[in-house]
Amino acid sequence: MKLTKNAGAVLLAALLAAASWSCGNKNKTDSSNVTADTTAASGVTTEAQTTSAEDTSAAETTSAPDGSTVTTSAETVTSDTAAATTTAAATEAPQTPTKAVKKGFDSSYEAAKAYYNAYLTNNADAVYDMLCDEEIEAYHAYLRSTDLLEGKNPQVVFKRSNVINAIKQSIQAIHDIMKEKSDVPPEKWTVSLTEELLRETGENELKDFNKTLNTEFSAAADCGYVYYKDGNDDHSFIGNGCAFVEHDGKWYLSYTTIMNAELITYLDIY
Repeated sequence: MKLTKNAGAVLLAALLAAASWSCGNKNKTDSSNVTADTTAASGVTTEAQTTSAEDTSAAETTSAPDGSTVTTSAETVTSDTAAATTTAAATEAPQTPTKAVKKGFDSSYEAAKAYYNAYLTNNADAVYDMLCDEEIEAYHAYLRSTDLLEGKNPQVVFKRSNVINAIKQSIQAIHDIMKEKSDVPPEKWTVSLTEELLRETGENELKDFNKTLNTEFSAAADCGYVYYKDGNDDHSFIGNGCAFVEHDGKWYLSYTTIMNAELITYLDIY
């Protein structure tokens, strides 16, 4: 699947086509026409309880050995137990923050392996987390500059939950084909992915892509046809397409490309 050379034209064609698709067509997958490729420093915030004796103003008078009187005042007393509790709360180590989701890959090949593995293991969230935030924002900004969504807010139409749902349906379509072809469970299938299938996008094509989306990706790569395989060549079929972009030295799944190549059919846009 080629990286979208003219995102505007492809977006227009894809979105207009989506308007005419029926719900039945969205749910139907033809195996011969599969789309190609903490609490941080605050720690525990429980307030330390200090156990104090009540402050009394009543003076206690006692007799000294020489017959004189000695007056003592009852002062507020803090117990050793309360003091220990206060010290423990103050010195307790903060909880370790939850580890952030890894964003970006060292190469387009590593990104592609993660992408197809997520499809095999039915992990839609992992696919979404492979996307580049900058491209998502650029895609939405581009749509706002057009009438393609008929005034709808792209951030609402393409919100995370909607996109993940579309990814889930795309994964299910692949798994349904697998079930039609053999009894091998999806996670036991493999893909014919090799480094040679990742082809660097041409300079002019990348410039057009960046110009359309107003982005500054330093490189991009297209993935050739990838086949899903279960060990029997008669069961192999062409899988879903993908492409990747490089940003700040890290590689990401191209949001614009996967949206137009794979997901647009599973989104209720109109």
